[in-house]
Amino acid sequence: MTPERQLKRNLRTISWTIGVIFLLSAAIFSAIFLFARRDQLRLAEDQLARHTVLLDLQGAIGYGGMVHHFKNWVLRPGETRYRDEALDAADRALALLDRLEAMLVQDGDSLPLAAQRAAIGSYKTNIATVNAMHAAGARSREIDDAVRVSDSEALGELSVVRDRMVARMREQQAALTDRRNIALLIPSMLLVILLCCLLLLVRQRARLRLEHGAARIDEIEKFTQIAAHDLRAPLRQIRALAEFAAEELETGEPEAEGLIGIHLATISERAVRLEELIKAVFRYLQVDGAAQEVTEVDLRALAEELGDLHLPHGELCLEGAFPTVRAQRVELEIILRNLISNAVKHHPDHSPRIILRHWMEGRNHRFEVEDDGPGIAPEHAARVFDMFWSLKASGAAQEVSGVGLALVRRIVTGWGTEISLRAAAPHGAVFSFTMPSGGRG
Repeated sequence: MTPERQLKRNLRTISWTIGVIFLLSAAIFSAIFLFARRDQLRLAEDQLARHTVLLDLQGAIGYGGMVHHFKNWVLRPGETRYRDEALDAADRALALLDRLEAMLVQDGDSLPLAAQRAAIGSYKTNIATVNAMHAAGARSREIDDAVRVSDSEALGELSVVRDRMVARMREQQAALTDRRNIALLIPSMLLVILLCCLLLLVRQRARLRLEHGAARIDEIEKFTQIAAHDLRAPLRQIRALAEFAAEELETGEPEAEGLIGIHLATISERAVRLEELIKAVFRYLQVDGAAQEVTEVDLRALAEELGDLHLPHGELCLEGAFPTVRAQRVELEIILRNLISNAVKHHPDHSPRIILRHWMEGRNHRFEVEDDGPGIAPEHAARVFDMFWSLKASGAAQEVSGVGLALVRRIVTGWGTEISLRAAAPHGAVFSFTMPSGGRG
């Protein structure tokens, strides 16, 4: 992978990571706030329920409750409503005791409220005594002395219950605060990671830019040889056409003038094309690997143009739609030009039949270049993409200046895809590669 590709991928990865961490931190903070608020409200409701039961119990027993009505009935025997209200208050107090004991058990506290039940039971029992003494004509003070109940133990028991409930509430509040603080550590750590990622982004960006600069210098040096390789074909054609024109001129035949004109026009056309090719190559060197030159490319017109230029005596067949797409024209042209010229160079009579295929593979463009040449032996298939390695037309290995397929692999690798080679039937080779939509990924 080139430093440029690595730089873009790393910057994209780190940027996505930072974004994900930021969104995750925000989501966790929001979740912690909502859950903490929910737990706080739930705890407040639970504690309020326990406190309410305790207050209701005290009210049912004390002032305005069982004892209050009992005393009023002792003093006012003719008003039986006090007796009935005392009994109702006693029953309500017993029900509240059951609820309070259930809450204590739920909190893990098995404190029995025996003193409370004994006191309430004593008052209910004394109601019959008060009835009998009233019937016997006893005075209110005598009745009060006879049915007096000591409530000190019951009050002490309630005090213990109240203290335990308060302590339990404090523990619950402290535990809730601890859980919230621990939970807040997670997004805080994520924010720290976010800052570290930002620092890493800055350092990675600087380091990869240095590496990319060094690699770019090396690429320019190698591309000098590659440019010479790619420019040979039109130069050879211009030279051949000039020789043909000279031969026609020497014959002196009448029809020679027309043939010379045709040759000169073809030379002029090839010269214009060569000038455009030189400009494209140097543009490729000057911009960042032509990655900024995304243009509308007519694939069919490009293929036919390359066929006319590099396949003057062979046949180019197009299979597929070949639409107009957005791509880096220079890079795609370099790939197709090298694959076509490579087939011409290694064909026995330099007039191959080449099939160029195109189809969509997901969102990517898939290309195949098939020729009917001698093919490539399996033992050489892995080496044909190496820099400065090539094959003779006979198929024997030869160490020569082979850079065309090496350049093709470099460009395709820069796209983040791969180029493959397989044998064609009955003979020949098929080169297959994928181009991302829009060119370089």
